[in-house]
Amino acid sequence: MKNELEIVCEPIDQKDYILKLGGNMGKSLKLEVYSSKQEIQEITIHRYELTSNKLDSNKYKTIRSACGKLKNCNSSLGIFEDGNYIYSLCKIENIPSNIDFSLEYKGEYHHSVQENRGLYGKIIEYYIKENIRKVKVYEKYYKYRCKDVITSSWFWNGEKYGVIQTQDKSIKLARKFSIRVEVKEDNRAYLWIMNNSEFISNDNIANLLEKGINVKGMYVKNDWSNYKQSGVVINVDERTVVDKLDFTPSLKYYYENTKKQPNLVKNIRDDTPIINVEMDRDHKITPYYPQALKPIITREYLLKKEPIFSKQIEPYVKLDMKRRIELDKYFIEDIGIIGEMNRLSFHVEPCDISVLGFKPGRVEKLPLFCGNNRSISSEEKYKVYNFGFYQKPKYKLKIGYLYPRGYELLMKAVANEIYMFCTQGMYQGNRDQYIKEELLEIQGAAKIKEEYDIGSITDYKRAANKLKNIDKIDLVLAIVPNEEGEDNPYDPFKKVWAQMNIPSQMISMETAKLFQEGKKAGNRSKYYLQNIVLGILGKTGGTPWIIKNMPGDVDCFVGLDVATMAKGIHYPACSVVFDKYGRLINFFKPKIAQQGEKIQSNILQEIFDEVILSYEAQYGEKPRNIVIHRDGFSNEDSKWYEYYFKAQGISYTIVEIRKNTRSKLLMEQENEVINPPVGYCVYNEKKAYLVTTDINPKSGSPNPILIEKVCGDIGMPVILKQILSLTQLHVGSIREMRLPITTGYADKICKNLDFVQEGKLENRLFFL
Repeated sequence: MKNELEIVCEPIDQKDYILKLGGNMGKSLKLEVYSSKQEIQEITIHRYELTSNKLDSNKYKTIRSACGKLKNCNSSLGIFEDGNYIYSLCKIENIPSNIDFSLEYKGEYHHSVQENRGLYGKIIEYYIKENIRKVKVYEKYYKYRCKDVITSSWFWNGEKYGVIQTQDKSIKLARKFSIRVEVKEDNRAYLWIMNNSEFISNDNIANLLEKGINVKGMYVKNDWSNYKQSGVVINVDERTVVDKLDFTPSLKYYYENTKKQPNLVKNIRDDTPIINVEMDRDHKITPYYPQALKPIITREYLLKKEPIFSKQIEPYVKLDMKRRIELDKYFIEDIGIIGEMNRLSFHVEPCDISVLGFKPGRVEKLPLFCGNNRSISSEEKYKVYNFGFYQKPKYKLKIGYLYPRGYELLMKAVANEIYMFCTQGMYQGNRDQYIKEELLEIQGAAKIKEEYDIGSITDYKRAANKLKNIDKIDLVLAIVPNEEGEDNPYDPFKKVWAQMNIPSQMISMETAKLFQEGKKAGNRSKYYLQNIVLGILGKTGGTPWIIKNMPGDVDCFVGLDVATMAKGIHYPACSVVFDKYGRLINFFKPKIAQQGEKIQSNILQEIFDEVILSYEAQYGEKPRNIVIHRDGFSNEDSKWYEYYFKAQGISYTIVEIRKNTRSKLLMEQENEVINPPVGYCVYNEKKAYLVTTDINPKSGSPNPILIEKVCGDIGMPVILKQILSLTQLHVGSIREMRLPITTGYADKICKNLDFVQEGKLENRLFFL
């Protein structure tokens, strides 16, 4: 029976938040999850106990590390761990000599499925890969590669299989399948599938070196490993693969004797240089054969390097949910029957979400309020230019203008268009009835105009430093070249102005020329102009719109994230604070740096002291109830939160918001699979998947966000309503964000650390 949709709507109190939605029996929501046809039967597994002097300090990390080392030297065996023991499907014969632990064999046992659900999930994942790696195309070519993820470069065009690659055959398209198996209380296995596209380089680092290409700084992966190993090339070492290393007599010896994989290196010359790579996982410098490494190709790199190919592959990359489910079906059929698990197999239709502990629902968007207390829907944000902004800056804006030498007329065209739009309600020289006069107050005469030479860092600094002598500039408007790279002044300008506490608005020359062309360019400049004006508003302390009736008795929202200042060095935490209407009170970047992604308690103290003080300064009292949105995992000290907020007399709720999920949502409507619209979700008391973007099927399918409640009294229906509302409030564009502005803006701060002042509360959005 199809699951019946429910609606999360405006309540009288929280218990009324979820109401039955009539007339929707023709719709159902599901995740890309597939149940096994049979119950799992117990199997015999070998068990080992690990001994190490590191167990007392971090048992789980030590066992995981030991398991990884054993897998690395026994790539054909199924080896697993559960945080207490190490397990294998066959006895482990190849135990490396240079290890910091010992193994005691405890015997071969039948293990209860329910008492070892995590272990059985890993075992089934292993057997899925073992089955899938045997599948062939035309009974000749292997269809899949099974490394840390499963990939296939073979595509069916309706008539035959083929490979899709660039004209020079240097890059090919692949389908990537990330899988996870979860074992539930009903003794069945549930296969979570996320299929994406991947671009595979046919050249390895050795090939690139032969072509004379500088590989330093390339992002690479170890193509010889079954487990994820990626990082950045540091250098080409003077040592060769037969020279002595700290952990082995030589790299060649390591593959021939430790890993027992002599075939990988037998035809490679002994004078082959070592490639040193700084690893993502621990930032250690690790030596590799150049033949083992392949560059990681991103869509952005492909678009720049192979624009025609990038466009040609879009039908294979942008998949709507109907096509994704078809591909899942073919993949499950290729898995077939797992004989080692008593002929276990999977259904090809997604399972009902009720067996996963979820129920379906829909969150309705709330109206926005802008100037003159006018109500608009999120689809009508363009009307804000007609009704006016909710809150303008309290002063007439003084703007400084910077532009490349010789482009003064271009700068004038941009400045005039912005000025007339904001002050006179005009577009392209004509009065526009849909643009309110005095949207923003901008000083008519330029406070400063300055030229700079493109390509000269010294001249960028000279031009920017002239601003130091000008009092009370509220914003710098700068035209910058289209091309990215070292010669672009974007980063140098942003850094200098952030140091001087001046926000800036950058405009590319390509966009600026649309303003100069005027009516010849049609209305193409209007969208850019509208977003530039919103950017100016947000960067000078204004607010275009608010949510007036935010659900839940919440006084403010705090967004937390962690950034990497430099690899392996510092990870400062960032905070964004909004009141219950979604207005930014302040954002904050602590001065204190830290190690790791767990926010240290002394930094939490600094952040929340500033949150409370800034709220008091705004409203004259402490907040009574705070909701904390943590980007990623909230692995901070829960006892610290409990003690701190109890001492302050403040209620709090912590919610994790994760943008990378293992599954997508699909909607079945009248036996058709379609993309679910914004607001559709599956949820329970602790966890939810929420769709926050509408995606046209031609452009692919929406990526839901994963929401997990860590603690607090606010129920999931209220949390979902709050989060969807906060996705509507992005200041910098009439388009909405996929993330709520709490974690979305914290993420932007982390990615623009150099452009944000530290240790200072600020309500001007430098990071937009």
